Amino acid sequence: MVPLLEMEEKLKQLRSFMKKSGIDGWLIYDFRGCDPTGKALLGTLTPHSRQYVVIITQENPIIIIKPRIESQELIGLSQNLLVTDYRTQVEFKQAVEEHAKNIGCIAANFSKNPQTDMIPAGRLALLRSALPNTEWKSGENLMQIIHSVLTENQLASQERAAKTCTRIMEQAFAFIAERVGTVRECDVASYILGRFKEEKLETVNTPIVAVQLNSANPHYTPSKAKIGKDKLVMIDLWAKWEIFADITWMGYTGTKLPTEIEEAWDAVLLARMTATKAIKPNIPSSLPDEKAREILTSAGYEDAIMHRTGHSIDTELHGKGANLDSYEMPETRLLLPDSVVSVEPGVYLPQRFGIRSEIDVAITQNRCKITTPPQETILCL
Repeated sequence: MVPLLEMEEKLKQLRSFMKKSGIDGWLIYDFRGCDPTGKALLGTLTPHSRQYVVIITQENPIIIIKPRIESQELIGLSQNLLVTDYRTQVEFKQAVEEHAKNIGCIAANFSKNPQTDMIPAGRLALLRSALPNTEWKSGENLMQIIHSVLTENQLASQERAAKTCTRIMEQAFAFIAERVGTVRECDVASYILGRFKEEKLETVNTPIVAVQLNSANPHYTPSKAKIGKDKLVMIDLWAKWEIFADITWMGYTGTKLPTEIEEAWDAVLLARMTATKAIKPNIPSSLPDEKAREILTSAGYEDAIMHRTGHSIDTELHGKGANLDSYEMPETRLLLPDSVVSVEPGVYLPQRFGIRSEIDVAITQNRCKITTPPQETILCL
């Protein structure tokens, strides 16, 4: 199977983006899976032990430069594919030069961001030496179209998972409320995993259930710690059928929130709402993060920020698309239509508590849609 031959809509999107961006061709280089884009395009016929190149231009055919020893099935497979074999390093370089010499501006998957820096430096130097008169740009946004721009059915699947995860979240807090004083973090995590299994949802790792000071660790693993009276509880859970949903809610096992918790929640809630309002299609994905960070910093929590504001969501929990990040690995990618991101600002006060509020946002052609009902107040259990 060669998925590339079925990607009519994605090829249309790719070529439209390339035209708008002044990119004449996209060169994808792979050696033993260093760039997952090649596998996504060629499927089971991907050369697996030697280097190869795929070149997509504004028109068909798509060019594949592959080792003669591998993937013979690609030859003659389709009139939309022009397959060239090579045996030696010299032949490989000559093939790249021959097929790409007339491409004025070429994109390739290199970047300052390690999430999209896929070509080894030595290979990039070789490719550039084959095309000394070519202008080179990063293909990081083109990669998003292949990996993280979703179909209508995938977007619907994400929304369905989001609603189901929200229901499970509500049930998990009800489970705690009935057992305050005896229930342990690990008991709640097991309950959530059981509900995922009942709904036939897939997940990775264990959901976060963190009581009081444990919530100050953003990537905490549930322990046997009991959830007692007048304690703050963070639950972060994620699951999918095809596309992940990922949400974080906060609860309190008492009737009145302590002032310092209420103040931190108000700041995080405003940061989440401000970041969400800033999300629009085709803007730099760092901007919503900057907006959220401004809110938290002005509220006095600059030293309590430990992570970016959100991440890409697709078939993977932390997807291959643009993150809301001007902080950890500052983004230069755009927020593309038909993609999904989490919005999850947080503040973490060591040996005291942490607050995080997380929703999922689907970015469409004209607007943004929150797919997980947003938590507006901390639940009193």
